[in-house]
Amino acid sequence: MAHSRAVATTAVLTASVLLAALWSVTVASASTRAAPLVPEPDATVVSAPLVATTTLGLLASARHSVELEMYELGDPGVVAALEAAHRRGVAVRVVTDPTERESRASDAELSRAGVAVRTLAVRGGIDHVKLLVVDDSRVLVGGVNLGSASFATTDADVELSGAAVGDAAAVFARDWAAAGGSGAPASGVVGPFVTGRSIEPEMLAVVAHATGQCMVLANYLTDYGVQDALAAAARRGVAVTVVLNPTAYGASGAASWLVRHGVHVERARDEPYLHAKILACGAMAMIGSANFSYDAMTVNHELDVVLDGGAAATLDAFAAQVARADA
Repeated sequence: MAHSRAVATTAVLTASVLLAALWSVTVASASTRAAPLVPEPDATVVSAPLVATTTLGLLASARHSVELEMYELGDPGVVAALEAAHRRGVAVRVVTDPTERESRASDAELSRAGVAVRTLAVRGGIDHVKLLVVDDSRVLVGGVNLGSASFATTDADVELSGAAVGDAAAVFARDWAAAGGSGAPASGVVGPFVTGRSIEPEMLAVVAHATGQCMVLANYLTDYGVQDALAAAARRGVAVTVVLNPTAYGASGAASWLVRHGVHVERARDEPYLHAKILACGAMAMIGSANFSYDAMTVNHELDVVLDGGAAATLDAFAAQVARADA
């Protein structure tokens, strides 16, 4: 269905809350998941400005293996840390998207240094995944790229440990093989992770389970299924708040349509750029690479993680605090 839209509301978002945001939480599964979830591991939400430090720390601690899949890879410090891990004997494997300019330059540099690099071409779309697995014991996954300007955005990742690491490693293994010409990229549900066309149904399930409030931090919000789900939640009395990047494609129309259907929309400031893709609805939440857009749901290769229990509640509080900042 076609939704008309216009500019909506007046609240302003800053990244000040994100700059210091680190919370310990736990990962679990949405009730609609197609596969049982491993026991709940610990997790930490990491704001974009702290992702650089976290990434460098993980790479420096690597003793056996580093598996990185990243849409935009161009931060000099991260590239140098990957090369340093390789020099000290760590098995480093990197997958990037072949269409991204910074990644192409980094791929060439890493290859010259002896690092194993592959690109994953996605027909009609991009490999938009942001995933780091270190020593099969720690994972960093979410919405933050590792480009030269990525850490100055309003965004977040989640750092995981515990049994969910094996699921993340399985996703990477499928994508590494696909990048080498063997098989297809990871798809469907893998433990707490969702990829491909499974992402939108999981998002709709998260919204459908909302009872008190539902928060969305969105770079893009043009997917009609998600918009309709948010409007339906508002109709049944859920307090739905969307923080939307006003400069993104379709933002004005999305904001107008959502406001007309009972959703409270806040306008993020232009700088720092709102790059987040977070859905936090009390008992359930999602964070990852997938924008709330048609391309993300249909043609791109994306990776999100579903949270519940204490993890979802913490991410919900995180999103609410961001939405209140300078409102």
